[in-house]
Amino acid sequence: MGLPKIQLTGYIYFVTIVVQNRIKLFTTASYVIPLLDSFNFYRYKHPFKLLGYVIMPDHIHWLMWPAETVKLGDVMRDFKKFTAVRLIRQAEIEQNEGYVQAFQRAGQKSGHSFNKVWQDDYWDKLVYSERFLREKLHYMHRNPVRARLVVEPQEYPYSSYRNYVSDDDSFIKIDKDWLL
Repeated sequence: MGLPKIQLTGYIYFVTIVVQNRIKLFTTASYVIPLLDSFNFYRYKHPFKLLGYVIMPDHIHWLMWPAETVKLGDVMRDFKKFTAVRLIRQAEIEQNEGYVQAFQRAGQKSGHSFNKVWQDDYWDKLVYSERFLREKLHYMHRNPVRARLVVEPQEYPYSSYRNYVSDDDSFIKIDKDWLL
């Protein structure tokens, strides 16, 4: 068992979660939309500002600024639990036996549940300066280019890049008031 997470209030976090066994789940909109919908839901249930994100085929990075009363661990627990249920249901509806079986095998292997979508933990880094925040945004927005999914960041649909460059909030609104 690892060390307990230290959670400070009032700070911005760079968060990463990874799909169990690195399954390339987020390659179509039917699996990405539940994530965007959940970002939007949980930003109000456990108030936080969403400053940026990228949804890669097998993991997600995002920058979140929780309200003073919100614990990062609570957001992560609820987000992962709810999205897992939705993603499993989506795989069942689409009759994607590969995903369904992979989730079941991961669940059985863990001994915790019947299905498992996400790796147990999440990774977070405290954002300690505006410069570091900008570095993390740049890192996220360039991730699809580094992974050779696209040539330019604006070509990748599942990131906040276009929110910043083109004021395109068509997928999800990004909180950009930190730029003031």
